[in-house]
Amino acid sequence: MRPPPALWAPGARVLGYTLERQLGQGGFGTVYLARCEGLPCAVKLLHLRRVGERAEREVSILARLHHPNVVKILGHGYWPVAEPQFAVIAMEYVDGRPLDAWAWEENPTARRVADVVLDVARALAAAHADGVVHRDVKEANVMVRTSDGLAKLVDFGVGDYEGARSLTQDILPPGTPDYRSPEAWRFLRSHRDVPGARFTAGPSDDLWALGLVLYQLLTARFPFDGPDAHALTEAILSSVPTLPHELNARVPRALSDVCMRLLEKTPEARTSSAQAVCESLVEALREADETWEVPLCDAYDEDSATTEGGGDSFEKWRNRPRHRPRRGKRASPRKPPAQPGDAAPAAGAEAPLQGTTVRGAPWRGWPSRTLAALALVLVLITMGAALARWAPRASGSAPARQEVAPSGKAPQGGLAAAPNRPEAVALPPTLQEVSATVTTQTTDTPSLPPPSKPMKKGMTVMARAVGTVATCAALGCPSGPQLRSPPPPEPCPVGAVKAMEKLGIDLEDKHPALFVFSRPHVISVREGPTELILAGHWADMPSMTVLSGRLIMRDRVYGHLTWATTPKGDSFPVCMEVYAEEGQRGMAREPGDDSPSSARIFTTARVKAVGGFE
Repeated sequence: MRPPPALWAPGARVLGYTLERQLGQGGFGTVYLARCEGLPCAVKLLHLRRVGERAEREVSILARLHHPNVVKILGHGYWPVAEPQFAVIAMEYVDGRPLDAWAWEENPTARRVADVVLDVARALAAAHADGVVHRDVKEANVMVRTSDGLAKLVDFGVGDYEGARSLTQDILPPGTPDYRSPEAWRFLRSHRDVPGARFTAGPSDDLWALGLVLYQLLTARFPFDGPDAHALTEAILSSVPTLPHELNARVPRALSDVCMRLLEKTPEARTSSAQAVCESLVEALREADETWEVPLCDAYDEDSATTEGGGDSFEKWRNRPRHRPRRGKRASPRKPPAQPGDAAPAAGAEAPLQGTTVRGAPWRGWPSRTLAALALVLVLITMGAALARWAPRASGSAPARQEVAPSGKAPQGGLAAAPNRPEAVALPPTLQEVSATVTTQTTDTPSLPPPSKPMKKGMTVMARAVGTVATCAALGCPSGPQLRSPPPPEPCPVGAVKAMEKLGIDLEDKHPALFVFSRPHVISVREGPTELILAGHWADMPSMTVLSGRLIMRDRVYGHLTWATTPKGDSFPVCMEVYAEEGQRGMAREPGDDSPSSARIFTTARVKAVGGFE
């Protein structure tokens, strides 16, 4: 079974580096923003028993490359020192966005696209000149720095160099399938049954992937597609994509030609080297006119659409774009004018979220609704009786505001129209051989205990709420207890939303999970790493999948789950929050432990798929 990624809370120290927050997560480890002597850096922690010699390979590659468009290594080592479990690689922190996020949000002009791709081509030229092949060129492995727009090639975790010992046991080396070259797929088909056959990726494979990146920057569309993996491979091997300048009239012909030469089906016909790509781009930029200064796509707005009509996803892809592709940040919806009689928010109350469309997951099953309604009736009756009894003593004073329970605000993550991305990310690890690959389980799994709490527990929650109201009404409660606020927002791990989409798990869906595989009861938990067990199949995620993450102790016990491991051992990132069965975010703290670092909670919960932690 693959180990979950390294999960450490902010402030943890590793080989002199103080970890601040997670930047990315992959099949072999985790990347953190860290500081050393006050300077920011990106620290990658890789599981030694998963990566083997690949950690040393990555260090060797980075140590030999010194180029402004290649991420710089700052140090490396093993940790813990006494019994090493992780390889630690410290690199410069690139304060910016992955290339795809940059393109989506900035809607660049042809000139800006040419500048960025020229940076990547220069990085590849330097690497190839030193005998290094990246083997995983794609948008996620190119960072565009915010301060000056410089692009840097990052993550050489699956890279190779001349003279290095082969670490690959499969026919094809590790990498992202959609970005493999036609010659790699041809080799796989012709050598599938040849023992010991190994495809050796070379500079031309990197150039093919660079052509795919350029095509998507120019057209906002991948050049090859199909309803399944086999159809995609066939398209890569045989079909000629629509010329970029024909698909998007704003693409200069010179850039379109550079792109199509990179997408030739054979290395012999393809652009000969990364240096030749640099020369072609420089020449094209030299001849650029004012048409290169126009954004390549139409600006995005709430009423725009790139497709029309019905049909399945493949038909929609084949027939699009019926309008020019659109990019850019979504415009903030206009706030409706205040209507006469609208009440202002109460002092201390949270302002409602603006511009967020909430698709709340419906309650499943009538018992929950019935119990909630019954609790509300009892609360109202108790409050009415108490207020009637004590009204004479409280005349002339306003009643104290007391919330019995949180108002059930929906999480922000994943509900905004535009993708939720961190403001600054760097070095997302792409050591995993298949990006966000998910394998489902087909064998039968053991039955699970009932995921719902017994009625006694539900009545305890209800009784506690009623008792709180009665006591406050009788004795006079202060305006609210001094409780620690919920944890701050956090982005999802890199690739998590895509992995959940491939599983058929929709954002905002919930599913039962267990802290302990036994009959429901109260347990003690501490702040830090945690695991839950999925109770039953959830779309294509099999039952008994282990969800890893961390617990955060506040007035409630919050859980951020970022990694899943199936019973077969397949691992992938996820983005899920822990919810109580009563419907509130976080688990209620049961009596008996008021410590800031530990709590008592019930063993049954629900996990909710989100696009970002609230």
